Amino acid sequence: MSTMPRIILWLTALGFLAFGAAFTFWPLAMAGFVDISLPTPTARIDFVATYGGFELGVGAFLVASARRRDWVEPGLWAGAAALAGFATVRLLALLAAGGVAGRAIYVALVMEVLGVALNVWGVRLWRKQAT
Repeated sequence: MSTMPRIILWLTALGFLAFGAAFTFWPLAMAGFVDISLPTPTARIDFVATYGGFELGVGAFLVASARRRDWVEPGLWAGAAALAGFATVRLLALLAAGGVAGRAIYVALVMEVLGVALNVWGVRLWRKQAT
């Protein structure tokens, strides 16, 4: 089987792991990119758990998926679904805000949409090569 779907899965995993680590170890800097204030320990803990913990967990699952042949397609779908969820809600919120947002929101949206497209393409390649 081609390695391209696995490469896509590894890239997606590394993206989740990198962002998860950044949100975990540098929460104030990461929150600052999107104008979020973390004024209390409770806010910082929840931010780190939600943004860091979730992304690290998804990244770990995608790594496991890339390493097991029978998990590649579910891993690609999981990557696509997670990124599509981020992108869809981000776009709806952006539209509700009248398109007014900082550059970080637009960059994140582009990265998420590209990630969805790559993962869906990876599924198609995987299925095509399986037949």
